[in-house]
Amino acid sequence: MDNLKKKSSKEKIYITLSKVGIAAFQKIFPEYFAKEPLAPTDRYIEYHFAIKNLPKPPAKILDVGCSGSFFPLLLAAFGYETYGIDIRNYPILNKLQFDNFTFVKEDIRKTSFPDSFFDAITAISTIEHIGISGRYGESQDLSDDKKAIDEMKRILKPKGIIILTIPFGKAKIIKPYCRIYDSNLIQQRVEGLKIEKEEYYMQDSNNDWYRCSKEEVQDIDAKADKYPICLMKISKI
Repeated sequence: MDNLKKKSSKEKIYITLSKVGIAAFQKIFPEYFAKEPLAPTDRYIEYHFAIKNLPKPPAKILDVGCSGSFFPLLLAAFGYETYGIDIRNYPILNKLQFDNFTFVKEDIRKTSFPDSFFDAITAISTIEHIGISGRYGESQDLSDDKKAIDEMKRILKPKGIIILTIPFGKAKIIKPYCRIYDSNLIQQRVEGLKIEKEEYYMQDSNNDWYRCSKEEVQDIDAKADKYPICLMKISKI
């Protein structure tokens, strides 16, 4: 209750309406509510790919855009020396601390980390939002994803790796949500780095995910709520 009092009137209204919405779903659709699992999202694929391709613990890892994600806490539990970075808060830390985990509230486009500090960096469905105003408090600068990757390269050790997952298809901006990358745009953004591994996934007509080739998805005109994904393991030369 104390936390609710501290919130703005607008935020209180949002919280109240969200609870009413959940209650309405439960009342109208009791035969479905909480009985069927949520449909798998791209995170199932992305987290599996990331963990499979990371160096072994106790490597030092930075998770970019960590607010709202439990992924860096999993990495910390596996024994990695884990850092998380976001321009937003990481609220679970209000009254808790986790071994092997440090949160830094900073902008990945310009951080306070020294050169060659991390063994690996993960950016799970994050880079595509940077510089697109309107969703995560971002200012508008369509080249900011390149600035973020350049900063990641600076703070990564030689031969260190970046795990990068992004929407893929015909290159475009879907305001106020994200960028869609094609092969040319990816090459521009990761200039000076080496792509060691790449995988592509998309959803079929039943929204089931499956692995596919780059050729199958490179001409898809993606939408904000449905797009193929590209998963990459990138190394610093």
